[in-house]
Amino acid sequence: MPKKILIYGGSSLISKELISIYSREDYNFIIFCRKKESVLSDLSNLKLDNNKFEIFETDLIDLQKNLELISKLDDNIDGVIWISGYTGDPVKEINDTELALNNIKINFLNPVLIISKLLPKIINNGEGFLAVMCSVAGLRGRAKNIFYGSSKSGLITFLSGLRQKFHNKLNIVTIIPGYMSTNSFKESAPNFLITSPKKAATIISKAIKTKKEIIYINSYWRIIMFFVKNIPEKIFKKLKF
Repeated sequence: MPKKILIYGGSSLISKELISIYSREDYNFIIFCRKKESVLSDLSNLKLDNNKFEIFETDLIDLQKNLELISKLDDNIDGVIWISGYTGDPVKEINDTELALNNIKINFLNPVLIISKLLPKIINNGEGFLAVMCSVAGLRGRAKNIFYGSSKSGLITFLSGLRQKFHNKLNIVTIIPGYMSTNSFKESAPNFLITSPKKAATIISKAIKTKKEIIYINSYWRIIMFFVKNIPEKIFKKLKF
């Protein structure tokens, strides 16, 4: 029976590259995405067999629909790669409860509940994996992304807890990406801090295969965040970056 992988956030450029990699290893795919047409277009460009794909169009904000779709999936998934996320608008969120709640739902609450629903479907064979895209924003609180950073911090902690609970049953990979050159990337940053989706996908797939636990897509961010995390709070609160 062909191996099966679920990719959540299938419309992203990183997901496209991951699909390309795993298709060469003869995987079948379950894709959850916001735009089914975008995924179908990617499959056409990659010249892949559409019969190897199940594609579900859904929005991460709609928790009930996601849970209902997952409940109907077979219990034979070999791995899950979670790419989806949402930066939000930190300026508006601090004064708008609804926007803040949406950020928390999309980046923490709903992923945690959806992943929990998926776990029994990938633990069964003892060789399953869960790889989740988090963020350097979750490693220390910053004024410029309070709700996003807090949500990603919660997600990182959740994965750490799962890793302890299922250490003999499931390989769990926490992915810390840094800046990615995607369509939504808007930061002004040196080129050495920015990673392409193709390189990111290669690093992610290798980390899964070698059963890594916590990976930085760009090693420069590991160094940067080591120093950022160790700045005393009295000093850090005065910094503007």
